[in-house]
Amino acid sequence: MASLFYTIDLLELRKYGLNINEYLTLLKFQHDAEGKTFPYIPDERFYPRLVEDGFIEILSSELIQDKVIYTCKLGVEGLKIFSGEDLFEEFFELFPNSVDTGFGRRAISAKDPNSISGRATHDIWKRITKGKVDLQKKIIAGLKRELENRKANNSLGFLQGIDTWLRQATWEKWEDVPEKKSSSNNYIKL
Repeated sequence: MASLFYTIDLLELRKYGLNINEYLTLLKFQHDAEGKTFPYIPDERFYPRLVEDGFIEILSSELIQDKVIYTCKLGVEGLKIFSGEDLFEEFFELFPNSVDTGFGRRAISAKDPNSISGRATHDIWKRITKGKVDLQKKIIAGLKRELENRKANNSLGFLQGIDTWLRQATWEKWEDVPEKKSSSNNYIKL
C-alpha cells in the first residue's frame, strides 16, 4: 500500500485566508490540471466562497441521480497560490560546479541546468520549495552564507553535492550564522 505525505504550510493558508479543506480543494484542482492524481474529494460546501474570492471557476454543472456534479478549475487567485516565481536558475548559478579538495577537484553539480542531472536537481528543488518564493529566497541566502563562510575558512572542499545539499535542508544550518563583516584590518592572528 502506498502512502501520500504532503506538507502544508499553515502560515501560507492564513496568508490567503483559507481553511484546510479549501486549500485541499484547490490542491485537488491543481493536480487535476497537471494530470496528476490526488486522493481527495472536494467538499462542495466550500465552493461558493472559493468562487466568490476568485480561487476557482465553475465550468459546468450536471444533475446526476439528484446530485449536482460540478466541473471546476482554478481561478486567477487559485493560480497565484501554485504558480509562484521559480528562483532555481539563480540558485543553480550560485552553486559551484566543482570544488578543490586539496587532492584535486570534485564535481558537486552539473554545469548545465538543462542536463539530465540538472533537471533532476530542479525536480528536487520544486518538490522542496513547492513554488514558495520566500522559501526559495531563504535557501539562496543560506547558500550564500555557507559559501562566504567556507571561502573565508578555506573549507569549500567540504561543501556537499547540490542534490544532497537540498535534500538535507542544509540552508537551515546556516540561518543563524551571522554574515561575515569585511574587516579593514588585513592581518593574520598568530
